Amino acid sequence: MRFQGPVLLCLLTLSSAAIAADKPATVSLSKLYQSYENAGNSALSMAEYDTRVRFSAVVLEQTTSMKGTPILKATAPGEEAEYARLLGEDEAQNKKLGALKDGAKFTATCTVGFTSGTHYLSLRDCTLD
Repeated sequence: MRFQGPVLLCLLTLSSAAIAADKPATVSLSKLYQSYENAGNSALSMAEYDTRVRFSAVVLEQTTSMKGTPILKATAPGEEAEYARLLGEDEAQNKKLGALKDGAKFTATCTVGFTSGTHYLSLRDCTLD
């Protein structure tokens, strides 16, 4: 089967759009947290809810869940307030998150998870870049 010029152009445009749709938006953690505050501290009301976002941050503190899974408390570079808590996408990412020391700078891609009424934003399925 041989495709003609307009058909090929259309296919290329559609494939480019699909690739762009899969690429996470790069945001600053402080702007992402501001969006959460603007939404009344409800992630459900954020445009970013349940989408993948890429950002840079600094480790404030390491803690663990009741199941022993690492939870990373993070802030934006140059800030001191806790903006987010990160959970890894899988065991390998949990180990990477757990290895980060307090004060370490990192870049991650996460899904904005359900959060309501807290002073931090929940970020899940995180992968370190």
